[in-house]
Amino acid sequence: MSILKNITKRNIKEARSNAMLLLIAFVCAIASWFIIAMTKYPSDSKHISNIALSRDISGTAAADSGLSVIECNVDHISVSLDCSRTDYNRISSDSLKASIDFKNITTPGVYTLNIKVESTNDAEISNLNISPSTVRVELDNYETKAFVLKAKVPNISGGENKAINSADITCEPGEVNIKGPASKLASIAECYAVSNLEKTLDSSYSLNSDEYQLFSEDGTQISSDKLTFDPPIVNMNIPVLTQKTVKFVPQIVDAPSGFDTDCLNFTITPETAILATNNTETKLPDKIDLKLRISELDIGFSKDVLISNLLMGTNITNMSDTDTINISLNSEGLASRDLTVTNNNIHTTNAPHENYDYTVLTQQLLVKIVGPADIVNEVTAADLDVEVNLLGADDSMDQFPYAVTVSCSKYNNIWSVTSSTVNIKKTLKEGMTTQAAGSSNTTTTKTG
Repeated sequence: MSILKNITKRNIKEARSNAMLLLIAFVCAIASWFIIAMTKYPSDSKHISNIALSRDISGTAAADSGLSVIECNVDHISVSLDCSRTDYNRISSDSLKASIDFKNITTPGVYTLNIKVESTNDAEISNLNISPSTVRVELDNYETKAFVLKAKVPNISGGENKAINSADITCEPGEVNIKGPASKLASIAECYAVSNLEKTLDSSYSLNSDEYQLFSEDGTQISSDKLTFDPPIVNMNIPVLTQKTVKFVPQIVDAPSGFDTDCLNFTITPETAILATNNTETKLPDKIDLKLRISELDIGFSKDVLISNLLMGTNITNMSDTDTINISLNSEGLASRDLTVTNNNIHTTNAPHENYDYTVLTQQLLVKIVGPADIVNEVTAADLDVEVNLLGADDSMDQFPYAVTVSCSKYNNIWSVTSSTVNIKKTLKEGMTTQAAGSSNTTTTKTG
């Protein structure tokens, strides 16, 4: 029995010894493999993704020239590299720094530049393959520029008989400072403070802007990306105007006595305009006169008139979509005819001085008349009255030209489109002295 116990103890001791030897052998095998691997294969390959690409430009010639990175088309890169087995686990996306090689760039522009990668923990790397290996970079100077503000309130309108004129809306402050790339600032032609509020107004109103909108010279909207605005919002003051639809009416300013202006038929386009004012003391008219001279009204007459010129000097604003109106003579049924008037039918009136005689030197005058076709053909030169109204005439010279007025007393729907002058001669009346004539008063006379 004791012999059996001794044998069992010896077997257990031998088993323990064998297990220890086996463990030592295993460790030695691993160490041997590691030593052999490190000796025969000292380096290994590794692929690392999602390495952030730095846009830092400090310390470069570009930074010294005041340039900044405006846009870069790469955010992260990947690399494949070789490293020693001892550094293998030390190399990761956090231990590698990817940056842009800005070389010697000193001027704004768009460049394709190389990407460089380096270790930040002194781990040795080799056979570096970077993907992508280049980057497209836009460089420019950052500047600040002031722009005058205009207002835009597309969803705000006036109530009944009320209007809003965008040109009258003011911003406080009236300018905004925009900071951004110099090339982008240079492309801005107009800057608007915009409110998107929806509201109907019956009286003046103030509100804050929601955004800025930028436009180029050709009206293309410019993105506000990479731009900062100071102040970020502005106050907008909106005056509300009282408005009225007003009709245009032709007015003949020099119609001869007895002429029936109702015989003239005009087409006016547009016939009306919407006018407005924010001045409580300014009364909006019911009509606006389009002043015409009778000598303008030849067959085919057509004329454009600017509403802004008609409103000049008033507190009234044109709210219509157009500033131009057209007035034309309806010439259907009308005819024209040239007649020669002799000196006998040309007379002067309103002599400037009663001690002088005023004689018409012009022997004949060609006159063009217009009117209904059936009547024009009946008119003769003897039916025409050519008047030289000398009221207010400058007769400092003994001879001078002066305009004539042509009328037809026989027919009240015949008019002349002749705009001519005749020569007048001034002579001292018999028995009068120059001194006496100079002190005489103007009287109304009619001489043949």
